[in-house]
Amino acid sequence: MSEKPFPINPAERRVHRRFPVLWSATMTAESALAPYVLNCDIRNISISGLHVLAERTLAAGTAVSLHIDRVGGFRGSVAWSAGDRLGIAFDESPERVAELIRDHV
Repeated sequence: MSEKPFPINPAERRVHRRFPVLWSATMTAESALAPYVLNCDIRNISISGLHVLAERTLAAGTAVSLHIDRVGGFRGSVAWSAGDRLGIAFDESPERVAELIRDHV
């Protein structure tokens, strides 16, 4: 009889350390009709992505540009969404992200 493995905790799958933050940002989402801008709050960040609370949900795979008030601009895509909470995966290299956030986390 084979045993079912325990579900993997998502936090244990993370490759890069997450830093809790509370930063204001604007996010421009690309759409077929026209880009639109959302105000949002960054809840945590790593060199590979971030967790954001946004004014509305976006579908996984949506291309976004973020401007974080304290740090600067990033490009990425929605990795997951749950209501107003979104996970954004950066298109930027981890080295560039590390350089931009180093003095702010």
